[in-house]
Amino acid sequence: MKLKGIIFDLDSTLIQAKIDFVDMKNHMIALLEKHGHPQGTLSPTDQTTVMIMESANQEWEKQKKPKAECDQIVKQIEEIMNQGELNAISNLQEIEGAALAIKKLKEMGLKLAILTRSHHAYAVQSLKKLGIYDDFDIILGRHETPEPKPYKGAIDHTVKLMGLTVDDVVMIGDHQIDRDSANNSGCLFIGVGTGRRGMKSWTDEKPPEHFLASVAELPEYLVSQGFV
Repeated sequence: MKLKGIIFDLDSTLIQAKIDFVDMKNHMIALLEKHGHPQGTLSPTDQTTVMIMESANQEWEKQKKPKAECDQIVKQIEEIMNQGELNAISNLQEIEGAALAIKKLKEMGLKLAILTRSHHAYAVQSLKKLGIYDDFDIILGRHETPEPKPYKGAIDHTVKLMGLTVDDVVMIGDHQIDRDSANNSGCLFIGVGTGRRGMKSWTDEKPPEHFLASVAELPEYLVSQGFV
């Protein structure tokens, strides 16, 4: 196969940012419980933000909570998440060699996209800080796809905006969520070993078939595998 585009995760794939996700989720959970979610049923360590909100939506349906109230809670949740991410921009660091790798891939004529569950403004500011914002054709943040990663609609929507198909792209990420997203859409996946949880980022701690120490190795790897 010959690739025409690459879809990148952002956090721990291209950058390392010290976002306090546990603190962020604690604030989310406190707000949800304040508005009637059963106490102690949500976990800041065992659930992702997407899982927490899925549980919240299921509970709201059960409680027949008015849509206007649900929308207001979601707005407050968004503010909690956005602020937590934006606070981390000043201290974020590039995954060593990431910016150079992006420049090389762009020179190869590949279309590049960001697909993240973080806020759009956070993604934009992070890429600008690395000096690679202009190298990306598409930047999709939270709620900018019909479904978030790992659901099929995330990558399907991204490739449509890129003017490509899932057969034309590879997804690059540091976490099982990225891997599942690629699998659910049927595109190639290459994992990188820069996740915050190390090998625990992968189900059963087993890395993907295509696996690199970091994104810095990606341009040469694509050439060596005949993908470009």
